[in-house]
Amino acid sequence: MAFRAVTLPAHLPGKLWLQSMPGRLEPWGSFLDEARAHSLNLVVCLNPLDEVAQLSPAYHKAIAEGRLPFRWQHLPMRDFGLGADPAAFRQGVDQIAHSLVLGERVLLHCAAGIGRTGTVAACILKAHGQPVDAAMAAVRQAGSNPQSALQSGWIEQF
Repeated sequence: MAFRAVTLPAHLPGKLWLQSMPGRLEPWGSFLDEARAHSLNLVVCLNPLDEVAQLSPAYHKAIAEGRLPFRWQHLPMRDFGLGADPAAFRQGVDQIAHSLVLGERVLLHCAAGIGRTGTVAACILKAHGQPVDAAMAAVRQAGSNPQSALQSGWIEQF
């Protein structure tokens, strides 16, 4: 397991990492150790909660019991798709973008850490003024990428 760093614009003091769902491909305790090592302030979950319950029961239990050692933001998206509410999506991306301005250490994840994660990461970079091509190059370099025309189109429109 490794957090994959996104290269951010030089003016941003925060850090942004991408990964698969915590506790899905590694033991939950190993994820928590990695989160502490990176001093995470915020974890952004892009999965509907039923998907979290199915793929990472220990993570789901920690969410439900409020036992996470970091702030947690929920911005659910359908697999290979988008969030149900475009206004809530924009607001969520703006909040994450602001966290990076404040110097926070942020982890984005979906199930595999690829499509939904790459979509949101590219939108965050666009929110910080990067053109689509540069945002997509940074996301791909970190190992993620939108996985559908719908997701790519949303980045273009963001």
